[in-house]
Amino acid sequence: MKFDINFFLVFLLLAVLVLASGQMGCPQEEEVEFNTTALIMNFVENAPPNELVTGLKYPIYVDIKNLGGYDVPKGAAHFYLSGIGDNLENVQTHVQNVNFLNKRTGTQEGGQERISFATEAEPWKTLPAPFNLNIQIDSCYSYATITQTSICVGKGNTICSISGEKIETGSNSAAPIQISSLTESMTGNKLFVTFRIENKGLGEVYLPNTDCDKLQAQDINEKLKQNQVEISIRVEEGVTCRLQQSTEPYGTIDALDGITSIGQVTCQKVIEGAESHLSPFEIVLSYKYREKISKSITILPE
Repeated sequence: MKFDINFFLVFLLLAVLVLASGQMGCPQEEEVEFNTTALIMNFVENAPPNELVTGLKYPIYVDIKNLGGYDVPKGAAHFYLSGIGDNLENVQTHVQNVNFLNKRTGTQEGGQERISFATEAEPWKTLPAPFNLNIQIDSCYSYATITQTSICVGKGNTICSISGEKIETGSNSAAPIQISSLTESMTGNKLFVTFRIENKGLGEVYLPNTDCDKLQAQDINEKLKQNQVEISIRVEEGVTCRLQQSTEPYGTIDALDGITSIGQVTCQKVIEGAESHLSPFEIVLSYKYREKISKSITILPE
């Protein structure tokens, strides 16, 4: 059988075209990116150094910076130093921000401040040998997330579609608590909107009325407020939402300011008529956030 090179080339070209058209017909979903930063903390270099000598004095400084999308007023952020026991003298263990820490917007840097726990911290014990010490800084501050997207109100047509993910990159303001998903569905004449609240940061989330001092002291009543946020939803009239924890299981959206756990929230609306339209959907989450950093130091004898 004679091999026909022209037939082979035509076959190869058709195979490439079919493969390319198949790839073009299956668009890849956009991977949603979440900016989960808020206040960040860093020990200032050599303040304290890794090694402290008994009889000498040292500073303990932490630089904080607001890299998120929410302003932190004066005194709204608490910082606690722990782990020193009675090994260091002349140290403050609780400091609050004295500056207004504005949010980061575009090219504008967020507010920042240097927190001073000590300018002359001094090891006071006479030690026979080097002593290792782990110190920790806990932050506890008020923050909020603002999520803005739109939903299709109706059964869907060429104007808008109820299918698909409504959260895209940039839908959430920069913050550790995020709306990670928002989708719609229809059952009969009822439109359902379901969204998920997630802690995308490395810290812990509490209700905004949590007392940071009591929480730092391990108060059980304050710890029970963990994994909850205050939520406010703004959308058109006629939409009602079920919160996981609220004094009212349902309430009109105009007056909806409730408390919900980290997790899923469902809203619904009875659809009348065939017309569909886009409607803004805004969620505001308010909370206290708690994070920590640590450092190992060694106290040396004189």
